[in-house]
Amino acid sequence: MLTDGQMQRIAQKITDGFEGEEVDLHHTKEEIVQEIVAVLSRNMEEEREINAECDKIMDQYAREIDRGSVDPHKMFLMIKKKLVKKKGFIL
Repeated sequence: MLTDGQMQRIAQKITDGFEGEEVDLHHTKEEIVQEIVAVLSRNMEEEREINAECDKIMDQYAREIDRGSVDPHKMFLMIKKKLVKKKGFIL
């Protein structure tokens, strides 16, 4: 997951790309940076929720995982892929 500082730097780089371009932004650069950070934060929170839901589902298969009949990493990714698709989330 990204730190606040990393999200800030990403947003800054995005808005820096607008400089010299003829783009009518209707907002200050700082307002745009803050909105990008907010969008990234919401996206990361949604992904955390999906990961928590995956963990909850994985707990239901703890026996199979403990016996070694299921690869936990592959199972997590499979569950996450299905949840992401169901929710219309983009990673």
